[in-house]
Amino acid sequence: MTGNERSRFLVILSAEPEQVPLASERIARQLSRKFGGATVMGGHDNAWLTGYWAEDGHAFKGEYEGNVHKESVFAVMLMVMPDEEARAYAEIQKAVRQAASDFGLNSRHIHVEVSAVRSRHFDLQGVTPD
Repeated sequence: MTGNERSRFLVILSAEPEQVPLASERIARQLSRKFGGATVMGGHDNAWLTGYWAEDGHAFKGEYEGNVHKESVFAVMLMVMPDEEARAYAEIQKAVRQAASDFGLNSRHIHVEVSAVRSRHFDLQGVTPD
């Protein structure tokens, strides 16, 4: 399949700031070996984000009474062909479980978004100015 359609996964998990560089790299490299590439959200020196979570945030409510916690998180993005979505989800779970075990991550509930997107690519060396 070579069309523009892709399934995009955005995986968000918590970690201590000092754990983020190695854990995010491990997950991204493992997924890249399976699917050709993955993206860690953030930069090399600032590879974490900040998450805010209500203690009762897992419930579907109009308003949340639980304490709101602030924690460092990181995100990994993976895009695959739609027919690879089930395999990609399984590989994401495997990579995250392994990183959590290897690095002692404080993650429990892993947020995974899946979106249907269209992807386009162009080669800067092949583009001619207008």
